[in-house]
Amino acid sequence: MRSSRTKVKTYHEETSSEESDGAPRSERASLSLRSRSATRMPRSYREASTDASFDEPAEDQEPEPPAPTELEEQTILSESVPTPRPPRQPRPRRTVTPKPKQTKRPSKSSSQVGKAFHKRAKVDEGFGIVLGSGVIPPWQNLPYHILLDIFLRASYPLLDEGRSDRNDSVKWLLGMALLCRNFHEPALAALFQCPPLLPAHKTHALFNLLSLPLNSLSMNYCSKIKNLHLEVEPLLVYKSGPTLGYFDLAKLIEKTPQVHTVRLYHKDDYTVGIPPWHITPSRWTYPDSVFSAIKDNGIILRSWDWNSRFLEVDKLLELMLACHMEPAFRSLKELKLLHLNDNQHEESSDKGAFLAAALNALPNIQRLEFLESSLVNREVLTHLPQTIRSLTLRNCDRMWSEELTAFLGSHGTNLQELNLSHNRHLSMYFIQGLAQSCPNLKIFRMDVSMHDGSSYHDVEPHFDALLVKTQIPTWPTSLQKIELTQLRKWDDATAEVFFTSLVNAAPHLCDLRKLAISAILKIGWRDRATFRERWISRFERVFLRHSPPPDPNLRSLRKRQLNPNNLISTPGVADEGQANESRSADRGPSNSAKRQSTRLAQQSSTEVSETTTDSLGKDSTLDAEEIQGMCDIVNIRIDNQRPTEMQYNENDFLDDEISGDEDWNGDDIEPAPGHAW
Repeated sequence: MRSSRTKVKTYHEETSSEESDGAPRSERASLSLRSRSATRMPRSYREASTDASFDEPAEDQEPEPPAPTELEEQTILSESVPTPRPPRQPRPRRTVTPKPKQTKRPSKSSSQVGKAFHKRAKVDEGFGIVLGSGVIPPWQNLPYHILLDIFLRASYPLLDEGRSDRNDSVKWLLGMALLCRNFHEPALAALFQCPPLLPAHKTHALFNLLSLPLNSLSMNYCSKIKNLHLEVEPLLVYKSGPTLGYFDLAKLIEKTPQVHTVRLYHKDDYTVGIPPWHITPSRWTYPDSVFSAIKDNGIILRSWDWNSRFLEVDKLLELMLACHMEPAFRSLKELKLLHLNDNQHEESSDKGAFLAAALNALPNIQRLEFLESSLVNREVLTHLPQTIRSLTLRNCDRMWSEELTAFLGSHGTNLQELNLSHNRHLSMYFIQGLAQSCPNLKIFRMDVSMHDGSSYHDVEPHFDALLVKTQIPTWPTSLQKIELTQLRKWDDATAEVFFTSLVNAAPHLCDLRKLAISAILKIGWRDRATFRERWISRFERVFLRHSPPPDPNLRSLRKRQLNPNNLISTPGVADEGQANESRSADRGPSNSAKRQSTRLAQQSSTEVSETTTDSLGKDSTLDAEEIQGMCDIVNIRIDNQRPTEMQYNENDFLDDEISGDEDWNGDDIEPAPGHAW
């Protein structure tokens, strides 16, 4: 087999004697039938691995080694004789010099077919380049209380209680605390003022930190905690692990002597419309150790929540009345009551009396919220303290307009905020005397949409009409925000009276800055379109702010020191002042007192009056006194859509995929004249 293999022509090597025959070298090279694989390395010679000329080495390739000598040729030929030979000695390896790295063109190989392209990372163009004045304020030199206020406003809220998750502002505050020495304490104070107590192991870590001796810490963390918001189910009901165990809330309160707000909530409290018979009680109840820790540490609370998920209504009312008599609760300013329901109507009057007595025991209460509580009635509201400034009624099934009217007549003098949402029996009958009952009202919100999580799915209000044509609304002059959502169960004549009352009261609503109304009219589409076009344009003319937007070219400049005595003598400054006057003249008429001609002043006043006339429109029925023109937001919506719990718009039906045209600058390349092919 070896002898037959040695007779193959492919092992025939060219010698120097054959090169003189005159045959071209390319013909001799073509005699080899062996595949010219670039990866195969011959033992004693190197074959040509390029299609370039053989006369000179190709570019970026190693030169071809010289032809073998006669001695080497005899050695090769002697191996073809089938005679015994001594064992082959291990041949030393050749030292091959590495080739220089070559830049190859990207080619699509078979292994890359179907793979995703490596796209270039796109730059977020949402944050443009901010052209500042070049002056960087000395942030590190600001006082502690100013930095604390900045960090609090920039990071609120730290926890999304509806999703039971932390926000990114927590990491941001930690980064700011490590950025500068002067930022360390105010940033951590903003973080610890209301620490995010999720997940559970973070809460245990916080308690271990507060348990350390004060001399081993960089600051007094115990005195920084002012608010405690705890989700009961994952933290106080279940174990946090085999090593951590249950968390004791009373021990945490003992470590926070400066706390003034304690909120114990359930994640389902943010779901509106759960029927009372579907509300499952929690395994956790209000323990006596928590109230003992509050009392023993001398804590004075300013905000608290009572939730019937954690205790039955009868026992909760007794506990509420007993706690409100204590010094720790008598200074409460904010109180939230959740799920105070009673299915037995014969005992509801007694429970209402207990609730009224418990609320009347708080002399400093200012903000009161009833969420899904059917115990709220006329007797409870009329016995509230006169210090109430904010009242919220959400999904209270036994609240009628007559009872609210009686409350506003007796307690509306100091009321500044009124929030009415999803109350099934509450109409707008009380709005007739709103201006007389609530002269200091600033925020008025009302949402007539209904939520029902039961199998009935009843989302219709249980009143006959929202308003009657003869019931003309009155509006307090101190109003700053008006938000009315899904006003329905009225006709076009009643809506005409309602909107007319707002327009007539416009000259007196000088503090109004936001007006948002969503109304539903079930009339013919032509009449509704005419009604919408007429009233939306009229509201925008009357209430929307008409002042021109600020000039984007004007911004704060670098601070300069000017000497008033040298302004006239210095030619450079004088030239600069003339240039500024010329630039101001190019921008338009000015109100400066340095005018040199009364003609220019008259011309500017004429232009201003013409601009005002154009902005107000051509409606001659509107007088100048009826224009309010101070609202930043005017949002009026009139349609006949059926109200649902979730309102969708066009943004909810857009694709999440990127279109691919983000790098387009708006200019299309014009093709050259001629045919495409």
